[in-house]
Amino acid sequence: MPYRELQFTVVAEIAEPLGDALMELGALSVSVEDASAGGYDENPLYGEPGLSPEVQAWDLSNVKALFGDEIDLNPDDLISDLKEAGFSVSQPSETIIADQDWVLLTQSQFEPLQIGKRIWIIPSWHSRPNDPNAICLAVDPGLAFGTGSHPTTRLCLEWLEEFTQQSTNRGKSLMDYGCGSGILAIAAHKLGFGLVFGTDIDPQAIESAKSNAQQNEVGIDFQLPDDIDKTIGHQQFDVVMANILANPLQVLAPALIARLKPGGHLVLSGILERQANEVIASYQNAIQLSVYAVHEGWVCLAGTLTPKTKSVVLASKASGDISHRALPIAGDKVLLQTVHRAPKQRSIKKYALIALIALLIAYPVATIFWRMPVLHALAPSIDSGANPITLGAFNTLQKIDQALCEWIPCDRKAVADFKAWRFLSANLGIDETKKLGAELPAVQSILQIELQNRLAVPIAVPNLELTLRDADEKTIARIILTPEEWLPKPWQSAHPSFLLTGAPAGELFSLSMPVQLPANAAGYRLRVAYPNQLPTTPS
Repeated sequence: MPYRELQFTVVAEIAEPLGDALMELGALSVSVEDASAGGYDENPLYGEPGLSPEVQAWDLSNVKALFGDEIDLNPDDLISDLKEAGFSVSQPSETIIADQDWVLLTQSQFEPLQIGKRIWIIPSWHSRPNDPNAICLAVDPGLAFGTGSHPTTRLCLEWLEEFTQQSTNRGKSLMDYGCGSGILAIAAHKLGFGLVFGTDIDPQAIESAKSNAQQNEVGIDFQLPDDIDKTIGHQQFDVVMANILANPLQVLAPALIARLKPGGHLVLSGILERQANEVIASYQNAIQLSVYAVHEGWVCLAGTLTPKTKSVVLASKASGDISHRALPIAGDKVLLQTVHRAPKQRSIKKYALIALIALLIAYPVATIFWRMPVLHALAPSIDSGANPITLGAFNTLQKIDQALCEWIPCDRKAVADFKAWRFLSANLGIDETKKLGAELPAVQSILQIELQNRLAVPIAVPNLELTLRDADEKTIARIILTPEEWLPKPWQSAHPSFLLTGAPAGELFSLSMPVQLPANAAGYRLRVAYPNQLPTTPS
């Protein structure tokens, strides 16, 4: 059965409404393309979370509508129907598209693909290579991203292959954040990783990943983000890999780092070369990222989370001293005899008194200078998946601490920790604002955010850093909002010492504030940031 394709060339403002009208008139499908594609005036449109085009079409767009031959379609009648609907369009061009085996045509576009030295991505309709050392991934094109052909997927697969070449790295655990088709998680499992876990915000991606894992005969758990805590709780991984896009990678920095074991490896891709420095800067307070590799304008970043220094306490045996002495025997030979000396008599009362005095001196010093850092290091998260036993024990510790602070002076300066903060929502409404003030040099929008301290201890209130970009993703403005500027005034009045004591445990801020936007603002990034120096006592 042949198909008829009608192409209308229209301005951007009516491209989408025209497509909707054509669907109402019986079109099987509608596509919108740049009429200048391939020419000097070609205009790319970028879209990702936090960075979307002002309009969903090009200045001059080709709207293509596909109709089946069972519809008695007269182009003149179609033009008349569109005019009645309010569209003034010219006569469309028409193309006859022959019927084909569309499945076979699609399959012909996907050949086996070799990546690195051993990895092969093979659609199910192709045979395996003869190489006995080949790691074969059976992945068919589907609704989820990840067939291996994109440079970002290739870079991640090359990193995984290189990492597992060292036998000591086999058996490690890995989280694939934004798993798509599951190709990276499946490859990690086949390359020798132990526990592998994948997550994605798209339910179709989760279903696709589970199907691909079953087809590859690997046991991998894929879950939506809302189900992670119920599945693995707060488990950390040796490797966290996220092949998403630059903007969400920056927003997700605290979440990704929280899933990483000390000494673990963070691997990020989905980043254009010009975006690499901004992504690196988003993580620099916790981990130093560097460019692992570049391919066709895309980069892969990698870094290792430095383990925190742990104090080691050596305990000596109290069972007495053991020594050896040499006893002469016949000739030049000697016999080593083990001698057990009885422990010296110690005055228990004397040492108990010394320990008590040391404690009475050390504790006030610790509470005066190091109380908050110690509590911060011990504080658990108060998320819904938090361990109730851990929370109960920490609450008991806090009650004891508060009672002691009534008798002795205590350090009350909140610790700065950007990982403690979580954006529950953020919206600047750039698209809506631009529609209202497209001709103005600058327009006012409303920044709406929900920000929470997710630790069970007060945390220093951070600055909010709002970075504005144009349609080419170039930074055009950076707005720093200090706590005094973004915190609600009633809350500041109720917490006059907030610059010193920070935001209480679990505190949730829901606020809206006006923001002046440049006329060419097309996207934004919002993050928490601390100045070079920690908060000081307000004068």
